[in-house]
Amino acid sequence: MKTVRRLLSVSVAAATALVVALPAAPASADGGLHAVDLGTLTGTCCSQAIAINDHGVVVGESQVGTGENPPSRAFRWKDGVMTDLGTLGGPTSAATAINNNGWIVGYSTLADGVTTHAFLWRPGLGMIDLAPSTVTSLASGVNDSGMVVGRYVTGGELRGFRWVNGVFSDLNTPDGSGFDANAVNKHGKIAGTHVSQPATWKNGITVLSGLVGEGMAINDSGDVTGHYSLSAAGVFLWRADGTVLAQTLPPNTAVARATGINESRHTVGYRMTPSGNFRAVYWSEFGTPNLLPGLVPGGQSMAWGMNRLGQTVGLARLNTTGSEYHAVLWTR
Repeated sequence: MKTVRRLLSVSVAAATALVVALPAAPASADGGLHAVDLGTLTGTCCSQAIAINDHGVVVGESQVGTGENPPSRAFRWKDGVMTDLGTLGGPTSAATAINNNGWIVGYSTLADGVTTHAFLWRPGLGMIDLAPSTVTSLASGVNDSGMVVGRYVTGGELRGFRWVNGVFSDLNTPDGSGFDANAVNKHGKIAGTHVSQPATWKNGITVLSGLVGEGMAINDSGDVTGHYSLSAAGVFLWRADGTVLAQTLPPNTAVARATGINESRHTVGYRMTPSGNFRAVYWSEFGTPNLLPGLVPGGQSMAWGMNRLGQTVGLARLNTTGSEYHAVLWTR
């Protein structure tokens, strides 16, 4: 499956955080959520939903046109209608986050068809380029105040950035160590990765643990979810009070990843079985893993984001053997 989320491949480091393992619980069938197929921009394969705001507006990417490798375009799905958001002049784009004001961020190729820049799309104003012309960049989060975060490459180094009111600034420390920004909450606190460790950034970097891994999402209370990259990768919730909770994994799980969190500390992501099958997972407040239903019985799926209501978005395959997949909204 194609994904816009980046998975880490890293070695094991020593643990320094206090980890509280949640009691084991069986995986339930679906967590009370059912899957809604959001379709594609042109009716062809394929699409995936990446983020959803509290008003139920969904963003992601969808292939357009025909042929063996058609380009993908950023989309907004609202009230049953999927809209193409355009590009910064190139053939491809993807939307990665949306705030409650309808501001959308992501990345797009430029007119040369090769260079990729972070973008901001606003209702009535369209898409603007956020990045300096000399860098490759991707926007990964936007809060309700309009602060945009993401990552860029310059001089061969991956670095985090923050964009506020037209000003693009670097998030790295004076020693030059990197911070890979994935999400931002309403207070401007950013979740991401620092030197291959889960971390946050707010006027400086705070490492959440001594284990190799990634901070993927943050809620407005400052709770962060993400994962460790160990021999048996685990999903964790770092509470704002410093407590670390290890989420119970569904049976038959080889790898698990967390990608979204809401104010109730519910989290979403996906697991992979030893045979390589993916399935979207929703963890309840008490860590119970719920395997979300696909679009067909036994179909593979991944969850990428959720809102305050627990509505979750991602992708699901259209059958058990083919490679086609569609953007999905899981809702009650």
